[in-house]
Amino acid sequence: EKKAKKIVKAKSMVTEEIGLNQMILRNGWQVVETDLGEYILQCDDYNAPSHIVVPALHKSRAQIREIFKDKAGYTGTDNPEEMTRFVREYIRHDFLEADIGITGCNFAVAESGSISLVTNEGNARLSTTLPKVHIAVMGMERIVPTFEELDIVISLLCRSAVG
Repeated sequence: EKKAKKIVKAKSMVTEEIGLNQMILRNGWQVVETDLGEYILQCDDYNAPSHIVVPALHKSRAQIREIFKDKAGYTGTDNPEEMTRFVREYIRHDFLEADIGITGCNFAVAESGSISLVTNEGNARLSTTLPKVHIAVMGMERIVPTFEELDIVISLLCRSAVG
């Protein structure tokens, strides 16, 4: 409907579970994963994630360097900070060119229609604010009635994090 060509996508387990990327590609649109781990897997021909929080945990630094070299022309070392900086610069234009941004959401508030995102990377924020259209994908178990309940579940989310 929006005549979109490019989509930037933040990490979302629900979109992984429903095969959203495969549907997007089948319809001829371009999708760029913006989470670093998911981006590594996308560059590696959409290998499946190996961990819910650290999707490319099964890849060594040397393997990641080779993936970036082959797919993005990376010429640097296998230093994680250097590779991360390269990817940030390499995909920055994708945020600016994207027609649609897709994210998951940690919780949605029924009374207002608001969503909450808790992230450790700025890519989700860029995916929600730079494209003209934002789509949040979530399971219905993420809906809380009011901000009062959101306050409770957000504190539980942080306490049950993996590190």
